[in-house]
Amino acid sequence: MNKFYYFTIERKKDEAIIESIEEYDIIKLKRGNFTPNEPFQLKQSEGKVFYDIVGYQDTANFAISEKLHTLLKKNNISGWDSYQIEIEGQTKRYYGFQVTGRCGELDMPKEAGFYTGYKFDFDTWDKSDFFSPNQTTLLFCTEKVRKLLKENKITNTEIEDINAVKTYSIGSS
Repeated sequence: MNKFYYFTIERKKDEAIIESIEEYDIIKLKRGNFTPNEPFQLKQSEGKVFYDIVGYQDTANFAISEKLHTLLKKNNISGWDSYQIEIEGQTKRYYGFQVTGRCGELDMPKEAGFYTGYKFDFDTWDKSDFFSPNQTTLLFCTEKVRKLLKENKITNTEIEDINAVKTYSIGSS
């Protein structure tokens, strides 16, 4: 049986956060439906430490270090793409990260309130290592990805079993 994980930025107190100099569609960029002119120009807007994962101001998008980019490619990790970025004043190389893997929509509770665990129809998953449920900007990954990131001490990531995630539903009518 496959085990899936919710992948997000750890959000450390001292982490650098970057922002674009130009406008873009947050969701289209995250889901790989838009590729900006390369290199995509960004500037540091907060913090000071550049970890392997560097968040954008928009909170849905992020950049990955050259170390992580190489690791994902070398290990044939699927369900993602990247674009070249340039961070003003930064000499280390980073890449914008896009999730191209998909699964169907999440099964959401009908009532509003807190609940535990993301659920989706397993048959809708395209078998990618990174994937995003339809109608969301959430990022899920497989055990293969979780192990690879942990073994290589990739910084500024939080990876939690999707069955253990506590979240809130606005309910449906």
